[in-house]
Amino acid sequence: MESLGHYLLRERIALPGVGAVEAFEGQDVRTGIDVLAFRPISEPLPALSMPHILPWIDQEGEAWIAEIPVGAVRTAWLAERIDLDRLAQWCKQLATVLHWAQEQNIPVGYVIPELVWARGSRVWLGGVGVSNPGHVRDFPGLLNTIKVLAGEAYPALPWREALEDYVVGHIDYSALVQQLEVGSEPLASKPSPPNPQTAPNPPRVDALEAHSARAGAEGTEDAVQDETTASSLEASDKSPAKAAAAPGAERQAHSKSLNVEVNQPTSPPATSTPPRRIRIEERLEPPFEVLEPPLPSRRAVALWIWLIPLVLLLAGLGWWVRSRTPSSTPVTVYPVEFRLQPPGPGASLIILEAPEGSQMPLNIEVAQLPGRVDFDRPGIYRIRVRVQGRVPVESLIEVPNPGGVTISLR
Repeated sequence: MESLGHYLLRERIALPGVGAVEAFEGQDVRTGIDVLAFRPISEPLPALSMPHILPWIDQEGEAWIAEIPVGAVRTAWLAERIDLDRLAQWCKQLATVLHWAQEQNIPVGYVIPELVWARGSRVWLGGVGVSNPGHVRDFPGLLNTIKVLAGEAYPALPWREALEDYVVGHIDYSALVQQLEVGSEPLASKPSPPNPQTAPNPPRVDALEAHSARAGAEGTEDAVQDETTASSLEASDKSPAKAAAAPGAERQAHSKSLNVEVNQPTSPPATSTPPRRIRIEERLEPPFEVLEPPLPSRRAVALWIWLIPLVLLLAGLGWWVRSRTPSSTPVTVYPVEFRLQPPGPGASLIILEAPEGSQMPLNIEVAQLPGRVDFDRPGIYRIRVRVQGRVPVESLIEVPNPGGVTISLR
């Protein structure tokens, strides 16, 4: 860990090839914002405006400093854990950066997962404008980055062939974007028109009409039969004069359709005897013996009156004892390995500032370096390393830090 002006360089990012440019991830000690530094670069800082690149904010000597968006993380940490829809969006954004840089004649020498930062569905590429002796724009790096992020799912990507063709120059940028947006989903098969030879034959009209006619004729005959029977019964009850007119009425019934209603005379209601009233007497008392619960005695009531406060007292005593007993849950620690550069005699570590909630002692010696130091809270710590005969070194460290911390002694 070293300082570059008011920037603290925490970790070196390995760049591919044998270029002389180095990349570091760091932090602005004034604001706490994460930064990305490239050095040595003698050219002046470029002014670039592109949505998906890390913007250059400062030039410290021969180093270019780019700002990392708050909350963004390296895509290398998310490899093989990204859904395919989000990966397609990231690939489209990175291809847009390379296409824009090619149109503006801006070098993009390095495209690796360690230089691509993501937050949600957006990505930012760092180092746009840094040249590479091997190639002006790292199109193969784009393909390798997508392979690393996709992992085992890369052969099944629907737009894999389009990306490979774009990298080698067989298709242009617009064709790649179209494949990324649409994908290679097969078109839905259209329903084939019905085959007249295999279609079922429609029912013939003449057969249907004949069947309806037969049904109508049968219904007419039944209706006429019913009407004839009703007329004969009516004629037997009437006078001879009315009986002479019965044939005419019968003929009229034969000539009418099914909708003709025959009105029969209503017979006078027969006199019926009133129903007998049966009185059922119900017993007011149940047929079984009713057992009532006994009333509580005074002794039981007094026992409950004493038992409830006793239970509450025991519960309060247990809560008090539990609150006084120290928790036996294990305390989470965050170990950090410290190294001295150059190696030499031991040094003492003093914590000057700690994050909120930390119980680490301040302004006193907490450990001897080199070696491992356990911190109780994650966050940013300001420390001082003191070696006999050397100038004390103060720096900021981030916990947890899997790569460890190297202290450069003066």
